[in-house]
Amino acid sequence: MRQSMYQGKLVRLRKLNSDDASIILPHWKVYELDRYLPTPLPTSNEDMVRYIENVNDAFANNSMLTFGIETLKGNQLIGIISLVGTSWINRFGEVGHFAIFDLEYRGKGYGADALRVLLNTAFSALDLHSVYLWVEGFNRKGVSFYERIGFKSQGRLHELGCRDGGTT
Repeated sequence: MRQSMYQGKLVRLRKLNSDDASIILPHWKVYELDRYLPTPLPTSNEDMVRYIENVNDAFANNSMLTFGIETLKGNQLIGIISLVGTSWINRFGEVGHFAIFDLEYRGKGYGADALRVLLNTAFSALDLHSVYLWVEGFNRKGVSFYERIGFKSQGRLHELGCRDGGTT
């Protein structure tokens, strides 16, 4: 059987659909996840459906590629990942929203597999030359995770945002 370019060893990346809203939304309200995502997130099922419609429209226009992260065993939606800010002329893109929102699947290789699939797609299928991301310094687990995948720190921004009553 031929493996899809959107499939890794543990997960496949797939288009989100409106039925996914009820799966994703309860996780968005968990503080542990919310504090690491940089933008306001949908707070109602209707907002989440609208968010999914918007990211799928952006996908169709090649302006943002957002995928659901689904397990190969059990076909369970466990997260999302996106490639945003793509410059087709300069051949670079940014890892946007990326979260394994189902706690049962964190720390077990699913996120690493999903990110490797996204990077393989970016470099092989989309012919990008560089992919970067932002991670806040207080997110030590995130920094360590991205370094293990192969990302290298290119600089630090100070007091760029506010979290938990202080600046980051």
